[in-house]
This record gives sequence, structure tokens and C-alpha cells, in this order.
Amino acid sequence: MKTRKIKSIEHPLFQDEEEFKHYMPNKPLITDWRNGLEGDWVLCDDGQVCMVLKRGGLKASGREKIYNYYIRTVIGSYVCKPSTKMKGKMKNNIYTFGKDKSKYDINKERVKPTSKEFLFAKYVAKGDDITDAFLTAYPTENRSYAEREAKILMSTKRVQGLIKEEIEKVMNEAEITPLYILEKMKDIIESDASRDSDKVSLLKELVAIAGMRDTEKKSESVTLFQGFSPEQLDAIGGNNVKQIAKAERTEDK
Repeated sequence: MKTRKIKSIEHPLFQDEEEFKHYMPNKPLITDWRNGLEGDWVLCDDGQVCMVLKRGGLKASGREKIYNYYIRTVIGSYVCKPSTKMKGKMKNNIYTFGKDKSKYDINKERVKPTSKEFLFAKYVAKGDDITDAFLTAYPTENRSYAEREAKILMSTKRVQGLIKEEIEKVMNEAEITPLYILEKMKDIIESDASRDSDKVSLLKELVAIAGMRDTEKKSESVTLFQGFSPEQLDAIGGNNVKQIAKAERTEDK
């Protein structure tokens, strides 16, 4: 017998009918799992026995009042069709049909952003901390959860694209361009009033932008600034600019 904890409750998965009857001698067994209702014990196609945790209906595409029913169990969710087989090991994600993908994978691979992701991107683009932005856009007060989910959102191309669009709006309104910023960097380097340490720092960043620095390891930074593009504007290191998100990794060449 195996078990799986779902919402703080341990649910068993029996390897066969014999083991089920040993632990549940007085419980009836539905031999065709497709007929199982919530709370019923059903026989899987490979002989395993599990409980129906939920039974629901899926509206058939393009047809009113036509539903395909499904059940959710410890090994996954399955549509109650004769052609569907319920068998095998427990899926990582019991809430989806078809391929066994985790919630993380689904979130990462989704292309179309949601309305809450639009809100999240707007708050981040205006300078909010990403955790605070998530707490404002989503219905949760769990800060550790918000921090984890915000980092996942920030790693997706769709959310990065939304943030970039919001930043470009701010840049256009302020008439800030990459050329304008590079010229300001040049002014600082050439100014007699600037500190030598600031000049050296900016020169190093300009060398990196120009692709003149060759090292054994390349440090790739993805930094979004209010009023800046990801690569060129990363160079000024925060002078008069609010950093809104940063992720950094080092990889071997």
C-alpha cells in the first residue's frame, strides 16, 4: 500500500483487490471506475484500488448540455470514457489530464498571460518589490508563497515581455532612449568632477556592453530598470534609476 497526502489527509493506493479487502473489509468496490462517485473505492485498469476524491463534468466542445464526466484520484484525473485507461504510478500533478506536468511546468510553458499577470507586471514595472506586487495582484496573504510564485513569474518570457512593455511606456513618456543614457554615462566619464572609481566602474560596464571583455566564465545578468532596456541600461549600475528586478546566473563557456 502506498499513500499520498492531499490537503493534509493521507489517501491510500492499494496494489490490488486483495490488499484493499484486507484493510477495507466492509467497503464495497466499484469494478468499473468510470461509474465511481465521490467517496467510492474503484478498481483501476491495472488492478490497483483507490478512492474517488472528486467527480465532475466537462462541457463538450461546441455542444450545450453535453458533458463528459471525470474523476480525480491519488494517481491522477481521468475522463470517464471507455477508451481511457486509469493505471500506473501516481502522477506528479493529479489536477490535469493527459501528460504528467507539474504546476510549475504548466506555468512556465503557458504563452498567454492572465489578467492577474498583467496587474503583477504593472506593479513591478512601476518599481514595487516583486513579492509585494504578487500580494497586491493575487488573493493571498502568504508572503513565502508569494515570494516563490513571483520568482517563477519573473522567469517566464510572457511576464518579462509584459514588464518590458510597461517600461517602454515610461521611457517614451520621459523621452528616455538608450542613446540618451549612454551619452549620460559618457558625460560622467569625461567630467573632471566625477570620482575616478565611478569612471572606472562605468568604463568596465561599457567594455562589457561592447563585447570587448573575454573571460573563462560569462556572467549573464537579466536586469530590468525603470526607464531602461535589459542589456544596455544595466550598465549604469543604478545611477538615478530604480532597479525593479534582477536574476543572475553564471555559466561555463
